[in-house]
Amino acid sequence: MIKLKFSYETSIRFSDDVTNHAFLLRCFPMDIPGQKVESMTHTNYPIVTGGQYSKDGFGNVIYTGRIDRSHSSMEYKISGVIVRDDSEAEYEKAMPCYKYPSELTYGNGQMQVVLDSLRVHGSDIDKAHRIADYINKTMEYMPGSTNVATTAAEAFGEKKGVCQDFAHIMIAMCKMEGIYARYVSGITVGEGETHAWVEVWQDGYWYGIDPTRGCDTDETYIKLCVGRDYNDCPVERGIFNGNALQSQEVFMKVSYEKEEEPMPA
Repeated sequence: MIKLKFSYETSIRFSDDVTNHAFLLRCFPMDIPGQKVESMTHTNYPIVTGGQYSKDGFGNVIYTGRIDRSHSSMEYKISGVIVRDDSEAEYEKAMPCYKYPSELTYGNGQMQVVLDSLRVHGSDIDKAHRIADYINKTMEYMPGSTNVATTAAEAFGEKKGVCQDFAHIMIAMCKMEGIYARYVSGITVGEGETHAWVEVWQDGYWYGIDPTRGCDTDETYIKLCVGRDYNDCPVERGIFNGNALQSQEVFMKVSYEKEEEPMPA
């Protein structure tokens, strides 16, 4: 078991003032067996009208709100403390949608050729590890080479992408083998941006595998949301009135929480 301090900050800038800005955030750590939210704060600027928390169909925490008055930027920050303990994971059934391809995770003939050459055998976890290892060794991590609409087949054909592409390809290949697999968006110990990995279901439990880093996930990984692919897990989506371009800066930090030293007697 470990305790992790986290903070997630986003600054959105508009090239001109906008109004009637309705948005949805999906960047709150999940409170589930193995990952408990000990404390959390959430701030938004400008002031939000009618903001409320709820959950989507995958169990992810979402926050919806609206900024009516004219503004040229929006900022939000989520921070707190998470307790991670993988020994507390509980049995759960896998949703049927995790067995079938989604919009971004359809396989193709090229992937089938690779699967045939890998001679993937054993348990679903064994197969998933073999697939992840192949992706980690053959794909090139190249920021800017893909976008959020890039499919698994497109990234696989180019042999380059970022973490979400590595995850999409792994999910596609797992599903071609009849393995339940889902997309996970989250943050890990360190600084930077969000990360994506895969969870594979076997015998009632989800097992995390990170094809980008070539490892199993551990208690340094914090889950923000899960879904079939990236389309189910975007951190922020919104619509507004105004003819403006949008830019965004994201910064996250996760560190180990240090115990306070006792006061001298």
